[in-house]
Amino acid sequence: MIPVLILTLSLLPLLILAPAVFGFAWWLDRQPRRDPLTTDLRRLPGNSLEIRLEKEREKVLDRMLWSLSTGLVVAFMILTKRLPETDIDWHTLDTIYLLIGLTVSAILSWRIVRRMPGLRKMKQGIRAEQAAAQELAEVLAGRNRIIHDVQAQDFNIDHVVITPGGIFAVETKSRLKPAAGQGAEAVKVIYDGKCLKFPGWTETAPIEQARRQADWLARHLQAETGERLPVFPVLALPGWFVENAARITDEMVRVINPKNSGWLFVKRAAVLDDAALQRTITAVGKLAAEPAKD
Repeated sequence: MIPVLILTLSLLPLLILAPAVFGFAWWLDRQPRRDPLTTDLRRLPGNSLEIRLEKEREKVLDRMLWSLSTGLVVAFMILTKRLPETDIDWHTLDTIYLLIGLTVSAILSWRIVRRMPGLRKMKQGIRAEQAAAQELAEVLAGRNRIIHDVQAQDFNIDHVVITPGGIFAVETKSRLKPAAGQGAEAVKVIYDGKCLKFPGWTETAPIEQARRQADWLARHLQAETGERLPVFPVLALPGWFVENAARITDEMVRVINPKNSGWLFVKRAAVLDDAALQRTITAVGKLAAEPAKD
């Protein structure tokens, strides 16, 4: 009985980690909020190979973990067979070791679980950026250009749209919709020029972020080209119906559903000639060619 007890104690960290991670993943999967994207995302260059590479990495990691776990279990099984059945002296120091091990396991499990929502949010953000890029590309034509993932000082601009009617710094945000069956109001965001009113909560940070990024891009382009070019901040919310509760001017951040954005990008009066367009495309292209920030 004593060897079995010791083996059980040795596996307690694993018994803490597995329910915490898999249980929390199960809970996240059953949240009622749903993906706002209905756009079928096209594959990017090398997408299939990247998926295969990621799956192979996951398999290698899984096999490493199973190998280490199997070795640990076998070692303890062999060790416990060499232990006497009774009269094992359990000292205060043994209790301290056990408590330290369980505490470390609990802390590491918590740190893993705490990162899981962030990882899922990153995946949603990637899908939102891809959807915005694809939907924006469909409404652009002719001399218009869209450049993705433009690197700035210590941040990136998701998309920069360059048209004769102006330059648009587009920040994309992913926000999950409420559960299905709650009507049109549940998928509507109301924008008054200052804040975003989602069903159940309000945000201002994305508006401020979009404005900061557009201001930075305007300053950068002026330094690069020597011209004061019109740069407009835009916030893209794929999958949401945006209702303006006030008259939104060019001095404000524009909030759009990228699928219905032709009115903003391609129906504006031209303010940039071909030379200015080319200088802007060259300057923004240099930023997009820089290595991504860590």
